Amino acid sequence: MRILTFDRGSLPLLPEGISAVRFPHPVLLPLLPWTHRSLGRWADVIKTNQSDGAHYYTRAAHVWNKPIVLRCGYVKGEYLETVDGMTTATARYQTKEARAFRAATHCLLPTEDLSTWVRDRYQLPADKITLVPNFVDTAVFTPLAGIDKKPMSVVTVGRLSPVKRFDLLLRACSGILGCRLTIIGEGEERGRLHDLATELGVELSLPGNLENVKLPAELQKHRVFAITSQREGHPKSLIEAMACGMPCVGVDAIGIRNVISNDLNGLLVGASVEQVRDGLSLLLQNEALAHSLGGAAADFTSEAYSFERCMATELSVVGRP
Repeated sequence: MRILTFDRGSLPLLPEGISAVRFPHPVLLPLLPWTHRSLGRWADVIKTNQSDGAHYYTRAAHVWNKPIVLRCGYVKGEYLETVDGMTTATARYQTKEARAFRAATHCLLPTEDLSTWVRDRYQLPADKITLVPNFVDTAVFTPLAGIDKKPMSVVTVGRLSPVKRFDLLLRACSGILGCRLTIIGEGEERGRLHDLATELGVELSLPGNLENVKLPAELQKHRVFAITSQREGHPKSLIEAMACGMPCVGVDAIGIRNVISNDLNGLLVGASVEQVRDGLSLLLQNEALAHSLGGAAADFTSEAYSFERCMATELSVVGRP
């Protein structure tokens, strides 16, 4: 297996049998079918890892006369429409993305919501789509023993951007006596969130990005995991927190409701300060409920999103495009 990468720095150690092919710069992607003809001769099947830019790969696969599987963890066209509205830029992007989905031999999507959206918007037949959720590495993300939890602590993970609505989470925490919040990630909203926390009197920690191997222990130092995004594709951070046995509060939004079943493996709440605050308060104060939901979350993710299960489904498709 060979992975096409735009990374110019050092690459992580790849598993045996997987090698990386460096592409000089993404701006040259229109030339891919001719600059990397060897991939077309070597590969039995081409597979994308996201829908963004997938039209370049479907065209290359067509030139090389190879089947192509379009896999994505979220659909950028749906994301742009939800967040930015149907702007000229959104419509232009969706035209390219629709072309890629239609040209693909088969498509792998993580949730039924996204599958329905793609079928309706891009006019794809249902038998051209297979659901393959994002997997979680349960060998890394697993409940850990002996970790002291910070009292009244909430944690979340994500890019510091408006779509994550961390301001909503901060305001919810501000009404809970002694509540402290940790947001793991980087982004353009760092300064604004710091200032808002100071204004609201919330103890806020912004440790930046953390390596995956350090995330499980950091998550489990806290009492509750929260996710308040405007929308998600298939939120990896939520799945990883659930795999760690964290009791989770999520707003009832696309992507999040595909993972959390209310009162079964977490709490789904409305996207208001009061409803998010009520959910956080309940889990911070009811240790028995938090423990029960956290255990159910770990069991659910181990069963539904294990690497073995997701990869088996994906390989069954890649082997028959």
